[in-house]
Amino acid sequence: MDLATILSRIQYGVSLGTHFIFPPTTLGLSLFILLAESFYLKTKKDVYRDLSSFAVRILTLVFALGVATGLTLPVTLGTNWAQFSKISGSVFGVQLAVEAVVAFTLESVFIGVLIFGRKKVKPGLYWLSTLLVFLGSHFSAFIIIAANSWMQTPAGVVFDPTTGKLVMDNWLAMNFNPSTLLRFTHTIAASWLVGCFLLFGIAAWFMYKGRETVAANKMMSLAGVVALVSALALPILGHASVLEIEKYQPIKGAAMEGVYKSTTDAPLYALGWVDEKDQKVIGIPLPGMLSFFYDFSFDYRVRGLDELAPNPADRPPVQSEFQTFRLMVLVGSILIVVLILGLYFHRKGTLTRKKKSLLTIVACIPLPYIGVETGWITAEIGRQPWTIYPDPAIGFPGLRTADAVTQGLNPSYVLFSLIFFSLVYIVIFVVFFRFLPTIIKKGITPGAEPLPEGGEK
Repeated sequence: MDLATILSRIQYGVSLGTHFIFPPTTLGLSLFILLAESFYLKTKKDVYRDLSSFAVRILTLVFALGVATGLTLPVTLGTNWAQFSKISGSVFGVQLAVEAVVAFTLESVFIGVLIFGRKKVKPGLYWLSTLLVFLGSHFSAFIIIAANSWMQTPAGVVFDPTTGKLVMDNWLAMNFNPSTLLRFTHTIAASWLVGCFLLFGIAAWFMYKGRETVAANKMMSLAGVVALVSALALPILGHASVLEIEKYQPIKGAAMEGVYKSTTDAPLYALGWVDEKDQKVIGIPLPGMLSFFYDFSFDYRVRGLDELAPNPADRPPVQSEFQTFRLMVLVGSILIVVLILGLYFHRKGTLTRKKKSLLTIVACIPLPYIGVETGWITAEIGRQPWTIYPDPAIGFPGLRTADAVTQGLNPSYVLFSLIFFSLVYIVIFVVFFRFLPTIIKKGITPGAEPLPEGGEK
């Protein structure tokens, strides 16, 4: 793989990895705001209105930075990945247009109502605006995830061998390709966990400081329950996704588990290290459990990379795939434990006295972000060496990543844009970490005394 392709992959990975911090947060916050406004509409308790308004202030920041980081993605596609754009333009052009015209417009217009309309519109209309922001953000996520899933499991297109292009002939089939629904539900559950755990951690910070305890307790209860339900759903959705991968992308599945040789009674490695030279995993095996998880039978034959992809050039990087998958699972397991214990002691009314436990919750705020990033990396690395998977049913031979890059691309141009974009992202993170603490410091309840810089009140 030439230098221009390597740098282009790094650039797109950095760009999309940075952007992917913000949309999941938006999805989780939009659900919390909708729930808080629903409780406010029903009970007329001011605390729910205050929680909603507090989350809207965070959402405003997150949404703005998400837009800023997202603008570089289509630019990068056009400049660095022209061959991909040429072959798949009829699919991605439509998806990006639908996402921008319908979903993004719906979301951005009604976020304006949430920001400026609290005292200008009736409560029912304000609630409707929160619903439309929720629907707009989730529809936007569906359109983008469907496009990415289509790259993994193509459908709804025909292949023109004379031009080498894929032409969409069924928009619904393309969007509801074999992997879309599972990947969408899995991503949405993870996003709800991200946004609501952020608020769960912020509530723990307020409780640690001994400030606005009524609002902080309500926020911890509401955000914590949503985060826990989402976290518990992820292993179920994850197992279903693994079964879907085994069916449609078995090479990815074999790489995720480090399986080189086809075997029955295949072990599952909880932790380990892939010896790619000797084609084996060194670690802690659970005998027979991989076969059992695939088919509830220890006799199930798990296909290995030697059978599925005899040519090593057709395999993804096994070590990276193996480790990122396990890191995602480990993060999810830790979050489930933290949420269960946190909500249990919160329910008992003893959490406010457990200062170390509150700080532990705050320290865990980055974990959901690590989880979604490693999950995304697992999905995308596992697709390699393909940008678009082959589809024998329509005669499409697939598009390799090495062939998707712009022909004749000058590596120095890519390096310059990589450095430039990275500097822009650093500025964006500076803005984020400058303004988020300011929002938190101002408090949840209007007129509340701002949080002090350090120590307890």
